[in-house]
Amino acid sequence: MSSDAPEISLKDSFNAMGARMQNSSVLGMHNGAIWIYYDFTNRMRMTPIEGGQKITPFAELDRDVLVAARDALIDLGGKPPALPPEPQVLNKPLRGLNP
Repeated sequence: MSSDAPEISLKDSFNAMGARMQNSSVLGMHNGAIWIYYDFTNRMRMTPIEGGQKITPFAELDRDVLVAARDALIDLGGKPPALPPEPQVLNKPLRGLNP
């Protein structure tokens, strides 16, 4: 199935949102109504929900999104800590139920 719609990159998606440096390690992103905060010191994303905030650890987020958010914060003059290395994929053969 072919589509004539242009493909939107992750970088374009981030650029379409407003970004503001909250401090040197926290990036605030908004789409006009909702703010999302990426806290690189505490390694969590905070998203507003009814009655509070949803906290999502960086380990549960897509790494490409984290890299784009960190790059945006650096572009704004932030100095976030480095992201942890990507976990290595183990290429071990399956051995059934026994370790």
